[in-house]
Amino acid sequence: MHELSLVEAILESLIPMCSEYGIEGKVKKVHLRIGRMRQVIPDVMRFAYGVATEDTVLRGSVLELSLIPLRLSCPTCGAEWQGDDPIAFLCPKCGEKNVKTHSGMELEIESMEVEQSDESSDNDPAVRHGGR
Repeated sequence: MHELSLVEAILESLIPMCSEYGIEGKVKKVHLRIGRMRQVIPDVMRFAYGVATEDTVLRGSVLELSLIPLRLSCPTCGAEWQGDDPIAFLCPKCGEKNVKTHSGMELEIESMEVEQSDESSDNDPAVRHGGR
């Protein structure tokens, strides 16, 4: 289950970030962008996240995933295409093997949804009145 090692890598960034910004125990959602070539099974990734965050400041938060398709192009003929299998690495137009990958390898923290404390909303007029 390589999903657990991917989750652990993400947590190595998230946990110190939570401490730095003082948001321990307030994270509701974490949104990741994951490329198709990472070969992640979304349900397994969410399960691994739940297990790995159990005794951390992220306990109880939900993991949301955006799966990014594999996009490629051919430097020889200029063709562009999407694909998810090994044959995708051959240009469908000219058969070139040396193709360029544009997306599909991502593993990025896109955003974190944090619970806002009542204390900060009382002091921030923009929060009390619905936005900036």
